[in-house]
Amino acid sequence: MIKNIIFDLGNVLLRFKPEEFLLQFTSDKEYIKQFVPKITRSKLWLDLDRGLESLENAEIIFISKYPEEKELISLFFNHWMEMLTPIEENINILLDLSKSGYKTYILSNYIKEAFIFVKEKFDFFTIFDGQIISGEEKVIKPDKVIYESLLRRYQLIPEESLFIDDILFFLKPAKKLGISTIWNRPHTDLRKELKKFNVVI
Repeated sequence: MIKNIIFDLGNVLLRFKPEEFLLQFTSDKEYIKQFVPKITRSKLWLDLDRGLESLENAEIIFISKYPEEKELISLFFNHWMEMLTPIEENINILLDLSKSGYKTYILSNYIKEAFIFVKEKFDFFTIFDGQIISGEEKVIKPDKVIYESLLRRYQLIPEESLFIDDILFFLKPAKKLGISTIWNRPHTDLRKELKKFNVVI
């Protein structure tokens, strides 16, 4: 029986769509398409997720690496947190789960400064019974250590826990530990998927 629901943040509870976001500032879709991976899929961005680098230093490093793109890099680093907005239908599910007596947790690769920003901005963070944030733990998914840290810290039984993530690869370590999983894709009906596990909401 599922008692604990574990949420990823990006594209599960909060939007993270840098390409869409940057198209507010330019209509050049091809330019944005090649720009975004340089930043968000780089080793440096992973170091941000791990809490090994600061956003301030990362901006300086990216500009030194791509000086011809200084303007867009600065724009991105000054404004990117503005795109971290709630996915309302999933926030409503979170609220319903809490009201129904389920324990709720966060397990997310998230930059420390960004987590501070969203936690201060959005009230729904007060609902959670616990959290493991990569930028605070210095370890990222899919390293099994981060999943084990959640289970150990909050004394969760894997077979009573269900993890929701938008990246399939990040669900595999959870499954190996005995945690049930839901792959949250853009058109996933999360409420319907939860009911498949006899979650009452």
